[in-house]
Amino acid sequence: MPTHIFSVLCENEPGMMMRICRSFMRRQVNIDSITVGIEPSGLARIILMFNSDERTAEFLRQVLLRLTQVIDVEKLEEKTSIVREIALLKTKQLSEEERGRVLEEIEKVGGRVLQVAGKALIAEIYGDHERIEKLIHTLGSGVLKEVARSGQVIISKTME
Repeated sequence: MPTHIFSVLCENEPGMMMRICRSFMRRQVNIDSITVGIEPSGLARIILMFNSDERTAEFLRQVLLRLTQVIDVEKLEEKTSIVREIALLKTKQLSEEERGRVLEEIEKVGGRVLQVAGKALIAEIYGDHERIEKLIHTLGSGVLKEVARSGQVIISKTME
């Protein structure tokens, strides 16, 4: 099933996220990524990524538009948008050799080390989803103790 991305502009009210998630839950559609930011106007912008067929995606867009707090639902395309994700990686205690390999892998993807404590470190990486997934897979559970990810943040390239 194809991936769909919605940019939902809505009132910043308590319970808004629950109403949106409930709309997806009722149709048995899993939200893969959800991020929220507050616009300069005070409205909330919610970015939703999910997999479904075209018919279900359009139906969900119409359902969201019926919520009184929702102002607009824009369908974004990955080809015409800028997509970024941030991940923080915490390693286990590493040997000198392992730490050197981890530092090399982090630098290769343009990441940076934020903190070193003993033989462990915390690093930050950013980029597209595949880039982060690849590094996490490369390092593996033998090296990584904890991973925190932002979810995908997306903005349309169109300048209106």
